[in-house]
Amino acid sequence: MLKTWDDRYPGSSVICDRYAELLEEASNGQIRVQMMGPETIPPLEQLEPTRHGLFHVLCTYPGFHTGSTTLLTGLESIRPDAEAFRESGAMDVIQETYARLGVHAISVPLAHGYWVYLNRDLSSRGDLRGLQIRALPPQHPYISAIGGTPVVMSPAEMFSALERGVVDGALFPAAGAAGYGFAEVTHQYFDAGATAPHVIVANATFWNGLPEEVRAIFEAQAEVLEHEVPATYDRLNAEEHDKMAAAGMELLTLNGEVADMLSEAIVSGAWSFAASRDPDAAEALHAIVEAAGLLND
Repeated sequence: MLKTWDDRYPGSSVICDRYAELLEEASNGQIRVQMMGPETIPPLEQLEPTRHGLFHVLCTYPGFHTGSTTLLTGLESIRPDAEAFRESGAMDVIQETYARLGVHAISVPLAHGYWVYLNRDLSSRGDLRGLQIRALPPQHPYISAIGGTPVVMSPAEMFSALERGVVDGALFPAAGAAGYGFAEVTHQYFDAGATAPHVIVANATFWNGLPEEVRAIFEAQAEVLEHEVPATYDRLNAEEHDKMAAAGMELLTLNGEVADMLSEAIVSGAWSFAASRDPDAAEALHAIVEAAGLLND
């Protein structure tokens, strides 16, 4: 199994490592997982070697392979309700889309908590006007909607840029913020209110070659993992708030007008980006999650 993160991001352990642990436990050790991280293959390049069979399974964030599919970025606009998501039929659309890439989508764990970290104050209007904010392309509409200028930058470049004031802030997952050193290069933050979908995929040839009873273990444990993740992130995000407070970081609350604009941009922007490569699938997935009452208000 290849995973996108090192241990600074808790999702590396509570999603990727946890799934490996569940597989080994449920199979009584018949399934053994050899884990490899981003030092093996960089995050933006991991889907291709999985598709070609160099790795059997990949645990990642869909924003890192938007050059192949943008579908799952739409899920940044939904509530992280694992049971409702599974019952909605959303996985059927997701699996059809990823099958065209030569992989099978096993699981979509829905975490939550994107924060915007700032080394400069909000504008006099309480928004990001005049500020340059590092964000991945799927989140650019969120930044733009409240006045900011989004900037694409790798995590390796981001901290130096924040420290030197090259950028004024960054949108990044809440869990793991302390481990990534945000408190050392920023002094304020606010909750963007978006969900962070993760995805676990298997090489199609590997998946199709597994005995049916083994695939059943993979599928059952995927659902176990998905049900664990939202509560796990409630705990992780609360711990990050405590760490940020201890480091002297100030938690900001956006005023009502700005908060409303951001919420609306997350829904419209997430689905617009999702449709940029997968318009038909995005339309179908949006209809499914909307009918299931999963869209954030």
